[in-house]
Amino acid sequence: MELQAELEELQPVVMNLFKRSKRENRLSHGYLFHGPNGVGKKRLALWLAQSLFCLEQTDEVQVCSHCVNCTRIANDNHPDVHWLEPDGASIKIDQVREIRSELMKQGMESNQKVLIIDEADKMTVQSANSLLKFIEEPEAGTLLLFLTTNPAKILPTIASRLQPVAFRELPFEQLVKKLEQVGISQQKARIFASLTGSVQEAERLNEDEFFQEARNASVKLYEGLHHDGPEPLIFIQETWMPLFKDKAALAVGLDLLLLLYRDVFHLMLGENYEPISAGQAELLKRDALRFSLQAITQDMETVLEAKRKLDSNMNQQLLMEELVLKLKGGHLFA
Repeated sequence: MELQAELEELQPVVMNLFKRSKRENRLSHGYLFHGPNGVGKKRLALWLAQSLFCLEQTDEVQVCSHCVNCTRIANDNHPDVHWLEPDGASIKIDQVREIRSELMKQGMESNQKVLIIDEADKMTVQSANSLLKFIEEPEAGTLLLFLTTNPAKILPTIASRLQPVAFRELPFEQLVKKLEQVGISQQKARIFASLTGSVQEAERLNEDEFFQEARNASVKLYEGLHHDGPEPLIFIQETWMPLFKDKAALAVGLDLLLLLYRDVFHLMLGENYEPISAGQAELLKRDALRFSLQAITQDMETVLEAKRKLDSNMNQQLLMEELVLKLKGGHLFA
């Protein structure tokens, strides 16, 4: 599928906005693309850059994807299209100074220049401030695209000078269907679609051996908390923490644990609900009959609270031990 057709299906509202802006020659000098990972922000930034240089575009198909310029931009080999991304944990001031110097030069092959900043929320305060004047008074013909999953972390002085563009996740059933089309089983597709609104992210999870281990560990922990599974505190120490070694991995584990509680919650609300965790369906149906709605609601809030604490850099083993004690304690008298 050509890039334009792919994006028209993935983000129809955003694509209509930019196709119209292109036709009417009304592009802004700068945009802030925000939304979850894998929903097309980078793909649309690529399309927009290509649309400025494509040699074979028409009124309807503004990016052919195969001409010399489209190919060079896709391969990050065009002198007037620049990408900036974190060097390690952040985008540093030296990176911004270097790219700003390039942008202030005359275009190599045209009067158009594009700067795409991926993970723009990771700019240091110094690097963001270094770019501020350039955003306030951009060079003629320059298009600035800031991409982020967390717009709240963009400096207000920068965000206020960019036009925000929100990228939505794919609806659940549509995403499941697309994942099945690329060869992922329905059971796995339903799990992936519950965790991400992105086809690309779901495909990545499907290929990652860690994900299956994480899935098994979340089920074992749930069984230890509420059935005859392993003793939770020992399981956390011996199995869980060695598997979930960093914040990103632990966030996946918590999401998978939350999914089990969500299934129980929805089973309580409707007997026709089909659990996402199909392999544990019978166990979860029994739990929906024996647990109270109040207890399950509290369980979900407890896991969500743990995710918030994870973002605040709380010690991860302490966080998990606290979580296990709260989840176990909430059912002692249920």
